[in-house]
Order: sequence, then C-alpha cells, then structure tokens
Amino acid sequence: MLCVHESNRKDWAKIQNGVIKLHPYCNKCGTLKNVSSDRGKKISYFVMVLSRLRKILKKRGYKVSETQIRLIVRELSEIEGFDDVWCITFSKQKEIFIRTIQKYVRVSKEFLESVI
Repeated sequence: MLCVHESNRKDWAKIQNGVIKLHPYCNKCGTLKNVSSDRGKKISYFVMVLSRLRKILKKRGYKVSETQIRLIVRELSEIEGFDDVWCITFSKQKEIFIRTIQKYVRVSKEFLESVI
C-alpha cells in the first residue's frame, strides 16, 4: 500500500551533488522527499512515451504489440516506488524504464533516450 506522504519536519541529507541540505521527510514512513530539480514523473508519462515509441517504430517497420505494451506497463506498475514522485528521481525512473522496455522490445538504449 502506498503512503500518502505528509511532512512538517525536515532533516539534513545529501543531495545528488554531495551538498548537505534540509529535506522534508514523511511523518508516517520516514521517506526523504526528492528536493532536486530531477523530479519524478507519474506512470502516465511513461505510457505516453510508450505510445510515441510504438508509432515511431511502426513507421520504421517494427511492430510493437498490445501484449508487449501491457507487459511493460504491468512490470513498471509492480516496481515499488516507481510511481512515487515524492521520493524517486526522473533519471532513476528513466533507467528502470529503459531496462524494462529492452526486455520486451529490441531497441538500443540511445534510441530510447532520444524518444524519452
């Protein structure tokens, strides 16, 4: 079950570049909030990217089936914290997304990064 994050306290923690900064944290589960500019996205963003990828590949003669799309979306939704934009960074989501797509569709990492 996902936590509905509530925060009224802050604690010191390192950000990505190593600087220590005050971060809000959840009173219920203790998760630190991502305060960087690398904000996470909801899963609907990645579903739209999949749709765009499918159209691009179709123009190039490669068919991506509905089953492949459903398997990718299901696997992403089962990853704990993937849809929790409060604590995950977009770069981490992108890494997971690319790895997941490459399990079901044969495309290069560089091509996927250009689509995202």
